[in-house]
Amino acid sequence: MEQQRTAIVTGAASGIGAALAARLGRSGWRVVGLDRVAGVEVVGDAGDPAILDDALSRTGGRLDALVCSAGLPPTGPWDARDDWDEVLRVNLTAPYEAFRRCHDALAAAGGAVVFVGSIVGAVEGSRRSPGYAASRAGIEGLARSLALIGAGDGIRVNIVAAGAVNTPFDELLAPADDRPDVPLGRMADADEIATVVEFLLGAEASYVTGAVWRVDGGRTVQPGIDLYRSGR
Repeated sequence: MEQQRTAIVTGAASGIGAALAARLGRSGWRVVGLDRVAGVEVVGDAGDPAILDDALSRTGGRLDALVCSAGLPPTGPWDARDDWDEVLRVNLTAPYEAFRRCHDALAAAGGAVVFVGSIVGAVEGSRRSPGYAASRAGIEGLARSLALIGAGDGIRVNIVAAGAVNTPFDELLAPADDRPDVPLGRMADADEIATVVEFLLGAEASYVTGAVWRVDGGRTVQPGIDLYRSGR
C-alpha cells in the first residue's frame, strides 16, 4: 500500500494557502496547516521555530512537501522601519527557517518545496512598500540557493510568483473581473494559483527545481498600466 504523502502548508487558513490545503486534501494528502488564526491544525507564527517544530512533529519525520504561503501584504509608508523589519521577517526569514528546520524530513522523502511569491519585487517595484518588494525579490534568490543545497538529497525548490489574486491579501484597485493591467482582464482566484503549486509538488514536475513560475494573467508581458496613477 502506498504511503500517504504529507505536507506542511503555512498560511493555510485563507487565500492561496487554504485553497492549496483543500486541493491536497482532496488528492489524498495529509496536510498540516499552520497559520496565526484558528481553523488550522497548528496555530502560531510561521517564522517561530517552536511552532515550525510542532508542525513538523505531526508529520512523523517524513515530509513530502513544504509550502510557504504565509506572508504580509505591502504596507506603507515606505520609510517605516518597523514595517520593513516585520515584512522581511515574515516574507523572507520565515521561509528560510521553515526549510532549515524541515530539511531532514524533506530529505527522507525526497520532498518538494514551493514558496508562494509575487511578481512585485523581481519584476515590479513598489512605491508604497520597498520592504515587500525586497522580500519577494529575495525569496527568489533564496529558492535558487536552496534548490542547490537540496538537490543532493532529492529536494526540489521552486517559486510561484503570483500576480493579482482575488483574496483579502490583494488590494482591490479595480473590479476583480475588470483589470486593464492584466491581459486576461481579471484577477486570478486562489485555486488557480494553488493548481500550479500542486503541480510543482507532484511527480509530473520531478525535473523542475530552482524555477520561478509566474502566474499573473500576462501582466508582466504587457506595457505597464499603473492603477494607482490611473485613479482606478
